[in-house]
Amino acid sequence: MKMTNDFLFNPRDIRRSLKLKQEEFWSRIGVTQSGGSRYEGGRRMPNPVRELLRVVYIERIDLARINRSDFDLLEYLKAEQPEMYEGLREQLRTQQRGTPPEALSAASPLSAASFAGPASETAEDEMDSQP
Repeated sequence: MKMTNDFLFNPRDIRRSLKLKQEEFWSRIGVTQSGGSRYEGGRRMPNPVRELLRVVYIERIDLARINRSDFDLLEYLKAEQPEMYEGLREQLRTQQRGTPPEALSAASPLSAASFAGPASETAEDEMDSQP
C-alpha cells in the first residue's frame, strides 16, 4: 500500500476499527494511554509516532518479529541479487492476488484511504507546544 508523506491518519478511527482499547492500541507503538488519548483528542502527533502508527496499523508490520538483519538481507538482495529479489517480489504478488478478497480484508482490515485526521508536526514542535 503506497502512501504519501502528507497522508493524514485519524488514530481514533483506526483504533475503533480494530476494536482495541486505548491502552492496548497505543502501547504497541510505545505511547502511554494518556498520550494516545491526547492524540485522539486532536493534539498533533510527532512524526516518529505517526510513522510508527502507519507501520504497525496500516502496513500491518509486527515490529516484534523483525530486526536489523532482516533489512540488511533485503538491502543485500536488492544490491547483489536484483533478479532474485524481483523474482521473490513477483512470487509474493502472485500469491497475494490468488488470495480471496475476504482473506485479505481479514488480514488487513484498514484501508489507508479511509483515514484522515489532524496534520502532523515534528517532535520539536510538539515539545514546544507543551506547557
